[in-house]
Amino acid sequence: MLPKQDLCLAIIVLLAITSIGQALPMSGRVVNGTDSNVEKYPFVISLRGPSGSHWCGGSIISKQFVMTAAHCTDGTSAHELSVQYGVTTISAEGPTVVRVKKIIQHEGYNPYNNYANDISLLMLEEPLEFDGVTVAPVKLPQLAYATPQTQEGSEGVLIGWGLNATGGVIQSTLQEVGLKVYSDEECTARHEGNTDPKYHICGGVDEGGKGQCSGDSGGPLIYQGQQVGIVSWSIKPCTAAPYPGVYCKVSQYIDWIKRNQIVLG
Repeated sequence: MLPKQDLCLAIIVLLAITSIGQALPMSGRVVNGTDSNVEKYPFVISLRGPSGSHWCGGSIISKQFVMTAAHCTDGTSAHELSVQYGVTTISAEGPTVVRVKKIIQHEGYNPYNNYANDISLLMLEEPLEFDGVTVAPVKLPQLAYATPQTQEGSEGVLIGWGLNATGGVIQSTLQEVGLKVYSDEECTARHEGNTDPKYHICGGVDEGGKGQCSGDSGGPLIYQGQQVGIVSWSIKPCTAAPYPGVYCKVSQYIDWIKRNQIVLG
């Protein structure tokens, strides 16, 4: 199921555009990923929507806060959401589920400006217990951490339970896929100026066929052991060449993250 605002946007875009060049963030498998496990990525979570089913991805940043995309929370209430953590296989009735107490959506989030500031924090009703094996916080980059500045880019990894292709199905087993993390210049060039290095970072492969799809929204892009991106949007169909997936650039929001945790924590 998509967040309700994505359904409206999809209808608007489809009426206006019939070409491949449409940017739609959707909540859903990593395309051409491989099975992974929570022991390898103990910070990954499944954000569950009003129906109790997988809605978006996300990551644990502290005992009481989870980070996801703003388009996953926009138009929803905290009581409609819950978080499943510490599992490789997700299910509607699965264990380790905690309710969301408060949504802290970025005040500058703008879906009409290429999803600028696409980041939200979720304050949990109960703090998590870290065990260092299946439940642990993700490492965040330093403020304004530099992205790869070579044309070759660098190897990163995307983790999630999203669709295996446009029109595919949500995956019950956690998936991972290795991706190129693009320089700011190449990210902007490949998207013909529709990304902004203040907000965005790109991850994909030059030939297409690997990367994010619906249901991966809000999930983490990892580079050098740190979360550098939050799945935001992509050209459809999923993983179409030569357009890499677009992520919210986490390094630009470190002060915002810290400030909100201090105020509400």
